[in-house]
Amino acid sequence: MARIKQVFYMTKTTFLEEQHNKRVIMGFILGIALFGYWLNLFLQYALDIGEPVNVLEAFVVVEHHHKSILFLVVGWLLIISDAPFIKKNTYLLLCRSSRKQWDAAMLQYIMIQAFLYVAGIVAVSVAVSTLLGFWGNMWSSPVYNLAMDTNNHLGVKYNISFPWVNIIQTMTVPQAFMITFVFLFLYLVLIGFLLYVCNLLLKEIYGILIVFGIQIAGYLLQQEGAAYLSLMAKAIPGYAIDGNGGQWKVVVLFCAIILILALISSWLIGRVDFKDAMEEE
Repeated sequence: MARIKQVFYMTKTTFLEEQHNKRVIMGFILGIALFGYWLNLFLQYALDIGEPVNVLEAFVVVEHHHKSILFLVVGWLLIISDAPFIKKNTYLLLCRSSRKQWDAAMLQYIMIQAFLYVAGIVAVSVAVSTLLGFWGNMWSSPVYNLAMDTNNHLGVKYNISFPWVNIIQTMTVPQAFMITFVFLFLYLVLIGFLLYVCNLLLKEIYGILIVFGIQIAGYLLQQEGAAYLSLMAKAIPGYAIDGNGGQWKVVVLFCAIILILALISSWLIGRVDFKDAMEEE
């Protein structure tokens, strides 16, 4: 129990240190602004056809847009770019605990920030959509029309698309909303853990380049029709929802990769030279 309390204490300390960091604040602002760009396109489309939307739909539609999921990660990487968050007081914390406890605290911090990042985007989406939307399980006419727009006429005109008839056919709006939230959260945690592990091994700039390279490669694979090879594409529930629980296979995959990265970090943490790292800081 004492060890668990120590982990939570170090997580809290890191959170308090980072919450006023301009880099973290800018990351949240950038993420919300980038999401807001496609949110505005979707709501403008709904206004043009004069139909209300379900207040939970906007988040689902925008997260499924191939360019949106690409750029949302930019704000997230800005928030966690300082991983593994080695500060001047890190050595003191290590004297009171252990390296593995500190490692667990940093991973827990990444998970909390990922949740807050997604929650912030969702809060903005729901708040704005409430102005011209309704609550309920039913999909709106604007989203249904986007899904049925097989020739992408609406996509070209409004620069927003939602070609996911399978989601509308198999899920209610709240169900689609929750699975989209979970997918995005798990993907951000995975990206965060990957950056953390890379930065334990390499200098921070190389970690960022590797992670962003994987993101760009995922986008290009998706555009070339090889979404099954793209890690980024797996963060879009529409590729997995098949009416037979296909989405849960992706959830298990994400959780497995996250667990593997956590185990790797636990092994690497014993080999990190904190003295050199703190001197660089």
